[in-house]
Amino acid sequence: MRCRYLPYQQWFTQLALIFLIAPSAIYAQENPETLTDEISSIIQKYCVDCHGPEESQAQLNLQSLSRDLPLVKHRRTWLTIVDRVVGGEMPPDDAPQLSEDERDQLTSFLSDSIERFDYEAIKNPGFESIRRLTSRELEFTLGDLFGVSVDVASKFPVDLSGTSGFDNSANTLFIQPQLLDRYISAADEAIRVALSDYPESAEQKASFDRFFHTKPKGDQEESETASKLISTFLPRAYRRPVTQAEMDTLLTRYKKARESGKSFNESMRLAVKLALISPNFIMHIGETPADSKPMRVSSIELANRLSYFLWASMPDNELLQLAASGKLHDNATLMKQVDRMIDDPRAQTLGTVFASQWLGFEDLGTRIRLDPIDNPWCTESLMTAMREETAMFFVSLITDDRSVSELISADYTFMNEELASHYRIEGVKGIEMRRVSTAENVRGGVLSHGSVLAITSFPYRTSPVIRGRWILTDLLGTPPPPPPPGADEIDEEIAFDEGLTAREKLELHSDSPRCASCHKQIDPLGFGLENFDFFGRYRTRNRRQVIDSKGQLPDGTVFRGADGLKEAIVTHRHDDLVHQVIRKMLSYSLGRQLEYYDEAAIIRIGKALEANEFRMKTLIKQIVLSYPFQYKQHQTEN
Repeated sequence: MRCRYLPYQQWFTQLALIFLIAPSAIYAQENPETLTDEISSIIQKYCVDCHGPEESQAQLNLQSLSRDLPLVKHRRTWLTIVDRVVGGEMPPDDAPQLSEDERDQLTSFLSDSIERFDYEAIKNPGFESIRRLTSRELEFTLGDLFGVSVDVASKFPVDLSGTSGFDNSANTLFIQPQLLDRYISAADEAIRVALSDYPESAEQKASFDRFFHTKPKGDQEESETASKLISTFLPRAYRRPVTQAEMDTLLTRYKKARESGKSFNESMRLAVKLALISPNFIMHIGETPADSKPMRVSSIELANRLSYFLWASMPDNELLQLAASGKLHDNATLMKQVDRMIDDPRAQTLGTVFASQWLGFEDLGTRIRLDPIDNPWCTESLMTAMREETAMFFVSLITDDRSVSELISADYTFMNEELASHYRIEGVKGIEMRRVSTAENVRGGVLSHGSVLAITSFPYRTSPVIRGRWILTDLLGTPPPPPPPGADEIDEEIAFDEGLTAREKLELHSDSPRCASCHKQIDPLGFGLENFDFFGRYRTRNRRQVIDSKGQLPDGTVFRGADGLKEAIVTHRHDDLVHQVIRKMLSYSLGRQLEYYDEAAIIRIGKALEANEFRMKTLIKQIVLSYPFQYKQHQTEN
């Protein structure tokens, strides 16, 4: 086994390689589902003319897709094809049509190949590519490294979200050349705040004293003191044991500064800066397997995976010491650490980072905001409280070890006076956010949170389509098929008919055969939330008309209003909700998008959850114990 740690002199070479070569997905070739001659013939006869190598409408080449086995690698695409064929949308009316037998044969084969695939036959834990810290991880890590708040995330460009939906995904965390100056500036800012000879606050003075805990008594002791300080600092900065050569690199920088006439403290700061712009600090760098076989991650890598999962920051001393002693791979010890870390305030990032990106409410106040001149009530403090409500609520589900279903059905939330006033709830005073019972009102569960309701609306008006699609796609992980061309356009005669309610207009639009199949899934869910306006305030009328919040699920279940919608989801879509929570949290914990072979771990985690009343701490612990979290496999080519 060979460790892949990068000396500083290879930094710019590695930056160029990481920038130019995007991490690719790895796919195992075990257990392929080969298309039969009959199925291949049907696809060739009816589909390839429009979706083939010469003409790939909708960027879909079924000839190449059908060869990329197993079919579950492109599960969503194949299921969309099945939906289109069953709904009569493919092939189009002006093209040769499948016979009833051919249609049944094609859809049955595709559905069976995907739904009956044996995931347990695939033993592939995936590979965590080298990736940089996100800007928030960088800020949190600097804060924990020095014990002082350092504002650097705002100086970086916004990190893009990968297909996982999270900004910590390896397939988007490239190093662009323009980031180099930002890293240097971040290092300068951290040193200015944490190691200044003239600290401006008690927090800064404590940080200075922690670093310069050993002071030289004379010129002869300076080199020895510098070595002690570096040997204490560097393993924490690199989040692993360091080599003598790595310490010597910083000592050399220190000595050159001293020889140039700089003070002891200034020379040490320059050595620290060298560490803070090293790839060993700003990158997640683990061990590379020696061959293509799965290997268990080292104790130190497990510590890093765990801390960046639960804290979005570096491991603390206790975690590093357990890793160094080899005890962290003991499951009992590991589970105690999970409990300890969940109880730590740093676990709030599971709400402010994980939940905010999954549910989308991080956009409130940034991408989604109202003109403060026309809407003086929509203050920065209100939008902050709305985001905090959902973040604190999600974390409470974990710390209180509640059931996954309470994400939807909880009878409490978090408010301060301003947010309570926005919701027209009395009895909440002060600026502090606190837990409030909602047993006597319509609040409770994320579907009634103002943050979610605002991000799923248009400015100044609600959108049952956006809200319904958000429920299906983000909350339940069962997105409807993409709309056909022109499906978003409502006929002008309908759109400008002032005698129709918004619901009636949408229902008329949805009567179109090409739109009906999707809107029957989407719209009823959104209608269930129509009593909430575009910024989450409850109402019973809109433009003097009584709001109709009745909805119906595809299976015929009828519900009314938000409470009925919550009950319908918990009763009839609970499995989808659980599956989505597992998928999202596993992807976030691994720092990569999930692949088809991760489904085996998802199934196992789901069974463990079911056996323990779907409790959130069980979810966290089962992810930490899972095969993809504990193992890795060398990246291979398709």
